[in-house]
Amino acid sequence: MGDLVGEVLSHRYRLVARIAGGGMGEVYRGHDLLLDRTVAVKVLQPSLAADPDLVQRFKAEARAAARLSHPNIVAVHDWGAENDKTYYMVMEYVAGSDLRDLLVSRGSVEPAQAAAIMASVCEALYVAHSRGLVHRDVKPENILLARDGTVKVADFGIAAMVDAERTAPGGTIPGTLRYLSPEQARGEDATSSSDIWAAGAMLCELLTGAPPGSGSGVDLIRRRATEGIERPSAMRDDIPKELDDIVMKACALETADRYVNADLMARDLREVAGDIRDVPPVDVLLDHVTGEIRLPDMEPTTFVSGRSRRKQLRKRKLRARLLIVIPLVLLLVLSGVAAAKWLFAPQMVPVPDLEGKKKATAAELAGEQGLKLEVVDKQRTGAVRPGEIIEQSPARGEVEEGSTIEIVISAGYPKLPVPDVVGLTLKATEARLRVHKLEPGKVSYSYSPKPRGTVIAQKPADGALAWYRTVDLEISKGPEPVTVPDVTNKSAAAASRALKAAGFAPNVVEAFSDDVAKGKVISTDPAGGQVIGKGSEVRIYVSIGPEFKELKMPDLRGSSLSDAQAKLKNLGLRYRVIQSCAGGSTVVETDPIAGTTVRENDKVALFVC
Repeated sequence: MGDLVGEVLSHRYRLVARIAGGGMGEVYRGHDLLLDRTVAVKVLQPSLAADPDLVQRFKAEARAAARLSHPNIVAVHDWGAENDKTYYMVMEYVAGSDLRDLLVSRGSVEPAQAAAIMASVCEALYVAHSRGLVHRDVKPENILLARDGTVKVADFGIAAMVDAERTAPGGTIPGTLRYLSPEQARGEDATSSSDIWAAGAMLCELLTGAPPGSGSGVDLIRRRATEGIERPSAMRDDIPKELDDIVMKACALETADRYVNADLMARDLREVAGDIRDVPPVDVLLDHVTGEIRLPDMEPTTFVSGRSRRKQLRKRKLRARLLIVIPLVLLLVLSGVAAAKWLFAPQMVPVPDLEGKKKATAAELAGEQGLKLEVVDKQRTGAVRPGEIIEQSPARGEVEEGSTIEIVISAGYPKLPVPDVVGLTLKATEARLRVHKLEPGKVSYSYSPKPRGTVIAQKPADGALAWYRTVDLEISKGPEPVTVPDVTNKSAAAASRALKAAGFAPNVVEAFSDDVAKGKVISTDPAGGQVIGKGSEVRIYVSIGPEFKELKMPDLRGSSLSDAQAKLKNLGLRYRVIQSCAGGSTVVETDPIAGTTVRENDKVALFVC
């Protein structure tokens, strides 16, 4: 691509100086001749512009990016084509530097500064994700720092082209693989969760001076797809545990273990940044960046403080008034006080739309018109994020310069009672928490007699939480597996003690036994040696002796059949009659024979003749 400095695109955008270049194209500082403002113009490489499908995707995403309005997103103003080989995008010009220059010059930053920078990045990502736009190439080169410390995420409009640049011949972007998520390394499509992983990687680099992971090329991709990252605290021991945990959650190997959305990550980062005291603000970092771009010939119009802007407005107004002072001298003399009031009366200025904006941004917008802000109330609401303006008065129209706009600011999300989810499955718990605008937090698993997969504890267990806060859950893994001890031939008491010591609930059951002495354990159910859940019931079968007592077989020979039958019946024995000769009624023999041992309920054969 040739140098286009001096060219005018679409009769409107004059390219003043080349700022940067890469595989996708060249970035120029330009001047919008129609609106008289400084802009940044990205001109695509002709090799990419030659692909009609890529151009259409680029155009669609540029339109989507142009609809993003957020203080932390580089605004896309326009998109166009000079010819069939020159496609360009016009963006907000940010005078300052980027995170890559900051990292090169400083190595790392203070934890609170890292948290504040990445909170702004995550807030920008959340706005884009909520509108269905995934960045796909979150990296330090795309995070800009304005001179007033404002953090800006750039290149949302080229998300569709990133994959084309990676796969083009010789198109591997130096350093980009460092921020490639595990799922992208596995060949899957990038999602909002992929942007969150990259944000976590950048936070790690801001804290430690190095992004997570090591190696390069194929080896890095293989390890990224299958291995988790090392904790930042392993590389720098003064990192707060809260930031350590945020990095690990954002860069979890599986998407289900990461933050549900970038807004939750931003809120955690803001909370950590607010807890750390005595740390210089982000804007002082630019004083130490050697690669900062200085543009003395064209002052930026994007970031002008309210005080400076008011001075410029007043100077212009003063010059305009002076132009008419001399011709009106006679009028002042003749008209006196009435003419003086007209000349020096406060100017009417339009009321800016401040609803949905942060207080600092609103103050800047109001200051540009010479207006002041006054917070008259703070309310909890689910419609507006914390710190943003809910409503203003007056809401529109014109007011005198110097007037005050009264604003109501969101004090945070509403609070709802924490539901009791103990006993529910994890899926049912997630559904119930969503109804209460809450999210599942840390999930741990432990053995419990409660059904496997159900919640056995939660933190907090009660009270109220603001929307989108998290509830930590403890899930049952079921009873702990334990081996049943062998207690056969022990006494019932000893067997019960042994089973209780092993964590079981013994249940003694009496049973007859011909082989085991009375009072001793016959067996258990489950049997000794089996593995079952701790806390389970184990039945102990204890012998109460034989079911029938032992007897000596009486001598019934020579007895009448009726006497023999009566004696056997009295002894609890059964009998059957066998005729040894026709017509007899005298017992001649028995089986078993007289004197042998028998048991109650045994059957005796009576041989009769």
